[in-house]
Amino acid sequence: MTINIVDYLQLMRAPAVFTALSNIVAAQLIVTEGQIDWEIILLLGVSSMCLYISGMILNDCFDYQEDLRDRPERPLPSGRIPLKFGWQLGWTFLFIGLGVAVMVGLQQLLIAGFLSVLIVFYNAVAKKQLYGFLIMGGCRYCNWLLGLSTMELQWGSFILAIPIFIYVSSLTLLSTIETTASNKKFIVHCGIGMLACALVIFYLQRHSPYANIISLLALVVGFWLVLKRLYTAYQKFSVMEIQQTIKYLVIGVIPLDALVVLSAAASWYSVTVLSLMIPGWFFARSLRVT
Repeated sequence: MTINIVDYLQLMRAPAVFTALSNIVAAQLIVTEGQIDWEIILLLGVSSMCLYISGMILNDCFDYQEDLRDRPERPLPSGRIPLKFGWQLGWTFLFIGLGVAVMVGLQQLLIAGFLSVLIVFYNAVAKKQLYGFLIMGGCRYCNWLLGLSTMELQWGSFILAIPIFIYVSSLTLLSTIETTASNKKFIVHCGIGMLACALVIFYLQRHSPYANIISLLALVVGFWLVLKRLYTAYQKFSVMEIQQTIKYLVIGVIPLDALVVLSAAASWYSVTVLSLMIPGWFFARSLRVT
């Protein structure tokens, strides 16, 4: 079997993998107050990225018949990567992610285990159901909790992960029309979700000793940029515009994480999170994000 690394990077959605890592880095910067344990953040980061990659690969495996019809250029339906090997690769990354999580502790294994169940359930069942977007949001929510899990999870921990849940749920809802551009109402619903996300971050700012004018301005600018992108997609409604918007919003997970850090910890920590946009955009120039 001839190996083309670009095909495998595409199958794994390499540009978006860094958004999973940013969840972990952001959460760890908050719970450790910048006193990073590099061994732990490496293990949690590897676990998170492996679980994310697994989800992306299994997504294409479960969608194989649909992709033969609608996306024949993708690595699996085109035959560039055999379907059987795709299944093997997807499950391998899933179990590696779980194995690395247990190296940190039992609590991390439990969260990673629940995340794995959600990943498989979403790809196998929920994706085609009305509630599917909430399950995908739940996957990201659990990923944030995985990053927070090195400290005792308290009420505040569960609130910190709410923005990513709302953001990804809204993004996933929009992605249901990425190949059809069938109804503009999905853009409106996504915009409402983004407003709810911004309001939760504003709540975090109001109750944080680290809140300042910089964090508020960053929130306003970030929300405006998202709305501007959604408005463009609404005005120029087409498959290409929807796909470009989804790409924009997926990479936007990283600045979202930075905003949460900016609201709950010292402001310079957010720069560390934002730096993950560099490899994300680098890969996004030549590889599909969705």
